[in-house]
Amino acid sequence: MQQVTASTKTLVKSEVSAKESIDTGVELMWSDLRVCSRIFPPPPDRVINLGIPEHRISLHISNQDYLERRLDNGKLLCAPTGPGVFNFIPAHKEVESLWLAEVELLSIYLPPALLERTAIESSERVPQTIELIDRFVIHDPFLEQLAYAFKGELERGNPADNLYLESLQTVLAGHLLRHHCSVNIADASVSGGLPKSKLRQVIDYIQSNLDREISLAELARIAQVSTHHFGKLFKQSMGVTPHQYVLMCRVEQAKKLLAKKQLSFAQISQELGFCDQSHFINVFRRHTNLTPRQYRNNL
Repeated sequence: MQQVTASTKTLVKSEVSAKESIDTGVELMWSDLRVCSRIFPPPPDRVINLGIPEHRISLHISNQDYLERRLDNGKLLCAPTGPGVFNFIPAHKEVESLWLAEVELLSIYLPPALLERTAIESSERVPQTIELIDRFVIHDPFLEQLAYAFKGELERGNPADNLYLESLQTVLAGHLLRHHCSVNIADASVSGGLPKSKLRQVIDYIQSNLDREISLAELARIAQVSTHHFGKLFKQSMGVTPHQYVLMCRVEQAKKLLAKKQLSFAQISQELGFCDQSHFINVFRRHTNLTPRQYRNNL
């Protein structure tokens, strides 16, 4: 593919709002994160976007391309790019870019405060400044798995489980701190699981609140540990993540309610805190290999 350099293209300056013109794509917002999937046609000229207050992590989803990028009038970087490739743009960095083919990107936007808060929760020694590295055309298989998990929630259209999304967000922040920040943040050592008394309080709370949204933050408060460490300690104690355990409890309770044949599937899904009837059916089938109707007919 022919390389297009700065001398052959005219710079086009465009002011960008905090949402960086992503309204033309598909966006999902919750908690601290925004996720956007968008197809970008090649621009007629080089484009400069002003910095935004969030870090942006973009995964190339489809189509081969060639990318040129410069941050804050620094060195011009040029490379072929394709599916599975990441680019990071730290918060407040002005971006000059040029690409030659239509591409689909999945972009995750996160505030610097999320990394700072996670570092405080997870590490015994936290540096004063935590900076995301401006990665250009890199591969990170674990981060790609996380990105596709977010993409699945985006395609669902309506986030089915905030506990799951919170867990993904916590893992994402921890991974970035360990592998993609200017100062390596090592996790404080945690082992042995939750104390039995705290674990019992958490389990009692979950089983008493299956009819409503349960957040990772409130479970961590009950256990009196940080949100970052709670998921690890809970899994050490129970062998499953908090999100998996909550779904298991909901499915077991659903089995009992399905015996009450006067209850509709919609009523059961609402009573057990599922997003909707479709979410209930999908989760139940994934755990039992039966639909709720098949299970009820077998009773």
